[in-house]
Amino acid sequence: MRMRSVVMVMLLPALMMSGSECRSSCRLTNISITLESEECGSCITIDTTACAGLCKTQESVYRSPTMMNYQNTCNFREWTYETYEFKGCPARADSIFSYPVALSCECSKCNSDVTDCGVLSQQTISCNVY
Repeated sequence: MRMRSVVMVMLLPALMMSGSECRSSCRLTNISITLESEECGSCITIDTTACAGLCKTQESVYRSPTMMNYQNTCNFREWTYETYEFKGCPARADSIFSYPVALSCECSKCNSDVTDCGVLSQQTISCNVY
């Protein structure tokens, strides 16, 4: 019986750490996005990072019409922009495309002023054939 107690005490920190990972799994993930330029007649798929995962949330039993109700979602905490330039474009064609690259993530309220708060598709859209 004493040996079981010692084993349980030794396993407790590992169980607690695994439990914290399950509570919030919002993290960086690799995604592919398709860049297409009709003006340049080209299309390319690039790899970048985004934020994805689950955030702890709680649904109220009673929803008050006077209280704002929101749920935390997995969002970019820090990001930078990278640029891709399409080659062989005609003069005056818009050949430069900038896209966000996530550096870190957090569970927070989605700010629809600067973010598309919809669901991120995990399917890669392929380029159209020209």
